Amino acid sequence: MASWNKNGMVGWARDLVWWKASGTLYLSVPFTWSMPEAKRMAAAHHGLVVAGGPAVKLQPPTWAETPDECPYDVLSMHNPMATFTTRGCPNRCGFCAVPRIEGDFRELQTWKPAPVVCDNNLMAASKAHIKRVVKSLRPFESVDFNQGLDARLFTSWHAGELAKLKNPMIRFAFDNVNSEGKVADAIATARAAGLRNFHVYVLIGFRDTPDNAQYRLEKVREWGIRPNPMRYQPLDSEIRDEYVAPGWSAGLMNDMVRYYSKLRWLEHIPFVKYHQSGDMPLIDDIIPDNA
Repeated sequence: MASWNKNGMVGWARDLVWWKASGTLYLSVPFTWSMPEAKRMAAAHHGLVVAGGPAVKLQPPTWAETPDECPYDVLSMHNPMATFTTRGCPNRCGFCAVPRIEGDFRELQTWKPAPVVCDNNLMAASKAHIKRVVKSLRPFESVDFNQGLDARLFTSWHAGELAKLKNPMIRFAFDNVNSEGKVADAIATARAAGLRNFHVYVLIGFRDTPDNAQYRLEKVREWGIRPNPMRYQPLDSEIRDEYVAPGWSAGLMNDMVRYYSKLRWLEHIPFVKYHQSGDMPLIDDIIPDNA
């Protein structure tokens, strides 16, 4: 289930969630590497098993029923502060499962107002829809556009609408070096509208090189933002972080993710020194595992 973090805010469940009702075991499985555990739980249950979630759509199981609809608010079980106002994405990025999981892009007519917005491409929505979304979010003391906003579609109009919200967290993605200009322009546009809280996801290990990935990570730092490295996971991954991209080593990939994820503690150390030093236990010992 969802958990509370040290700041008193509700956080995401880290893995699958499950519950029982009227003798039926329900499993919501977000990641393909959680499927073996879901299968084990299903085998141990004496009764009907119903499974859903992104991983189930990518790897339909033979050991559970997989109905299209669920009578429960499953998203709230993963995070009660989360919501969707659209589904799908018009893009067809090679690393992304959203088109296979959610289908064509569409605006929802109704949604639960909540401060963690999980839309995969809100910027693809109409201005009328975005106005409705902003109106529904204005009562909250902070808003997090958790899945990121498409920098290529982000305009001064969007920035002005989001600036109407209290403490919005604006997230972009810098997945390819060719999008550098678009991401930089989107950040500048957001800042011009008075927006100040940013995260930038940086995909690493997908059709890139270590130098290419580090260039993008360091570029985000030049923009005055701590990057959020996202390690590429093949859509059929059975073990998390097992895949090592061509041209990479497992050690380099692990170090790059860890270093740039922990800049709050490590930014006074150059990455090359961190990588060459191995595990650096004296530093890692002071970094919380869930930080």
